[in-house]
Amino acid sequence: MTKIPTVREMEELLLRDSKTEDLVEAGNKKSKTPNTKLTAKQVQHEVSVFARVLINIYCGWPFHNEVLKRKILKTLLDIRNNAHDMTAAELLKQLRPAIEIIPDNHINLRMVGYDTSVRTTLRKPRPNVGKNIASGKKFHTTQHGNIGIIAVPTLSGWTDDERKMFEKQWRTILPQSEILIIDLRGNGGGNDKPLSDMADYILGDENFPFARRQYIRNNPDANAVKKIYEHVNGTKFNIKSTTDPIIYEDNGNDDTLPKFDATRAGFNGPIYILIDGGVMSSGELICTLLHNHPKAKFVGTNTRGGEVYGYNYAHILLPHSHMQFNVGCVYRELFQENFELNGYTPDIKCTDGMDAFTVAMTEIEKNKTMQAPTLER
Repeated sequence: MTKIPTVREMEELLLRDSKTEDLVEAGNKKSKTPNTKLTAKQVQHEVSVFARVLINIYCGWPFHNEVLKRKILKTLLDIRNNAHDMTAAELLKQLRPAIEIIPDNHINLRMVGYDTSVRTTLRKPRPNVGKNIASGKKFHTTQHGNIGIIAVPTLSGWTDDERKMFEKQWRTILPQSEILIIDLRGNGGGNDKPLSDMADYILGDENFPFARRQYIRNNPDANAVKKIYEHVNGTKFNIKSTTDPIIYEDNGNDDTLPKFDATRAGFNGPIYILIDGGVMSSGELICTLLHNHPKAKFVGTNTRGGEVYGYNYAHILLPHSHMQFNVGCVYRELFQENFELNGYTPDIKCTDGMDAFTVAMTEIEKNKTMQAPTLER
């Protein structure tokens, strides 16, 4: 009777063909052409480095269930055990099933420079609820009577000057506004600071957390990758412990979390946050913060749900094809269950073809009419 290997035994077999020193930052390096020839030995080496990143670097691996792990490991072992000379494109095709079944909106394998990548196939289609009113720009702010409108379609690639200009504008608009519309549609993330600074001001507290708990990997491979990225993250993830994964941040239970205090808040009026299926990562972090405001309402359709497996990626280069394997480094235990792939649900739902901004403005006008004093007879 054939003994069924344990998950750990399958992992150890895959890790035999590589070592920690093979974990190299991808940077901006272009992948080799899809037609690049790889020997059977090189294929085994590529698969082993891929597995090393998945098993020891990826923040999600310890939290995925055994059934999923076995499916992924079997795919990788089949490639390893049947390795033969093939092109980089053929290897990508064989690795594809190992990525597509992972319920994680961040993880991806890219052939950089050839417009080819593999992501989860579990992404959910979302209705079209209109484009961000600042599309094509980093941000847009305007005043419409007593309504302040702040639109931010991306948090990527901001310069210091842009951050300063944006802060100057929102600090000008908020005191003049009784109602606020924040358009986040299409915001796929980046550096959250421009918007988290504004959210902290609105809430009147910098201590509202992004997650209940955050975990990081803590083993020789993970710590080697942390060293590679110290120029980005500093040493904040360097924790002396033998536990893997380890809690990096623990915000305790509901009774220890901060509570909204209107006397300290920078804005106490109604807030309409426009969301769609393009909002994920740092875009959803901002939703998490603003969700603490008692007068905040989401308008649109569900966000993408790409927040559990996140933070600054590890971008690791596969040694022979130079494909880039990108994984999240921090696992977040969020306040909402089943968040990944599902995201935030709108309070005011828009169907396909409805514009969330128009819906929000209509809702505001309706509330004004309802609150207007009636003439006595």
